[in-house]
Order: sequence, then structure tokens, then C-alpha cells
Amino acid sequence: MHRFAADFERTIDAVPRHSAWLARDLTALSLLPLTAEGTHRAVAGQAARLGWEYVMAGSSMGARVLLRDARALGFDPDRGARFLDRHATSDEWGALQARLQALDVDDAVRMAQAEEGARAAFALVRSCFERGFERIPVIHGKES
Repeated sequence: MHRFAADFERTIDAVPRHSAWLARDLTALSLLPLTAEGTHRAVAGQAARLGWEYVMAGSSMGARVLLRDARALGFDPDRGARFLDRHATSDEWGALQARLQALDVDDAVRMAQAEEGARAAFALVRSCFERGFERIPVIHGKES
């Protein structure tokens, strides 16, 4: 998620916030971040940016579920769950919903740009998670 957050912030030209929370979590857990892969330039146009923001803001809903589980495992904002805590309790999704409702659905060009932004963001999420899963060590257990 850190890799996606860093690339997301670069792509929409945002102040590093999500990636800073995640970097702190990685440090608390003694983990290294994934390196950047490819180039992510700032996206042109508010509609495309809105598509990217849809993906990040939408992930706050999943963060709410994950935060409960992380707390049950003993994690908190100072011990590996800062991102989940901040992201889950933010109003990013509500604020984005208002901006989405203001988008003219009859403007085919802007709708296509928003959709393309969201598709690009989802593709990056998938790539980041696949690369992250590749780094998880396989533990071989005893065979029965």
C-alpha cells in the first residue's frame, strides 16, 4: 500500500500524507518499502485526478474493517497501524462523494477521463500488491 500511496501522491501532485503514515508503519514493523517501478507523472485534468482519488478514498472503507482486525492483534497508531487509523477515520470518501455527484454524467469526455484515471489507479494497486506478495517468504511446514 505504501508503494501505491507514494505513486498516487506523485500522480495527483498531492502532499505526501498517506505515504508518510505508511512509511511510519513500515519503520515500526521493521519493513522496507517497495521500490518505485516505472515513472508516474502528474495526471492532467481534474476528471482523471478524480478517478485516481476515487481509488484511494474508496480504500478507506476497507481500512475501517482492517483497523478493527489490526487493533485486535495489538497494533495501534504508534505500532504499525497509523495509516489504517488515519485513513479509516478520515472523511475522504464522503468528500469525494460530493465531488462525484457534481460531475456532469452527460459529459462523455470528462466521464471517460475519470474512468481512465480510476482504471490506471486500480492497475497500479494490483501491480503493487502483486509485487508485495512476491516478497512474502514462504514458510514450509511439516508434511502430514
